Amino acid sequence: MTEVVRVERRDEVAVVTLNVPEKRNALGADLYAALSRTLVELQDDMSLRALVLYGGKHFCAGGDLSSLGTSPLAMRQAMSIGHRAVRALAGGRLPVVAAVEGNAFGAGFSLAMACDFVVGDETTTFCAAFGRVGLTPDYGLMWTLPQRIGIAKTRELLMLCEPITGAAAEARQLIDRFVEPGRVFDEAIALAERLALAPPATLATTKAVLSRLPLSLDTMLAWESDTQSLLVHTSDVAEGLRAFAERRTARFRGE
Repeated sequence: MTEVVRVERRDEVAVVTLNVPEKRNALGADLYAALSRTLVELQDDMSLRALVLYGGKHFCAGGDLSSLGTSPLAMRQAMSIGHRAVRALAGGRLPVVAAVEGNAFGAGFSLAMACDFVVGDETTTFCAAFGRVGLTPDYGLMWTLPQRIGIAKTRELLMLCEPITGAAAEARQLIDRFVEPGRVFDEAIALAERLALAPPATLATTKAVLSRLPLSLDTMLAWESDTQSLLVHTSDVAEGLRAFAERRTARFRGE
């Protein structure tokens, strides 16, 4: 039986590949359940330092409309399972790079926006297609998209449901690294490997704060005090200080 989600280890980076190409990785029950389970398990793997989310020629066509819940309760259960993937991507400890070629429509758009960085090329096409079938945006898109592009541009994309492709997507800040065709995956790996060299506790706490925005100033300052007080005594900070003094690249170990 074909695995609908494949995982490849590259040292401290894991590549998670959506693997239903015949449906352009449309999120049916099997795929979103496997993706959620995989992402949660990888977040718990302390030997990992970064993730890449990939879909091959077409990142993800969105939700498989043929697998929509047959009742409100069934739909809520399906959403609950899918939300585990969103929480793992946006709020998990590991930095995540989305390697987006081809279409990222509907929930596929949502998955890409839940990642920390997006790599794309001239084929990359985003579309918040939910309104075309009378649904509301899901998989966290109404939370992640305003953080990237602001409320006004979010309103435009969500309400008009127009596709946005390539350089135009980069101009709208939907793509962080815009590369030549055929270079998306390699650039995503290179970026993930760079992130894997960073102090993991710093990245994890940064993501934890960003996933809770907006916060009040006092709440943010209290979080800073708690976090820095813990980090300052770690081995990684000691290594960072030594490396700075010795004018060399720090070798962080996550300790």
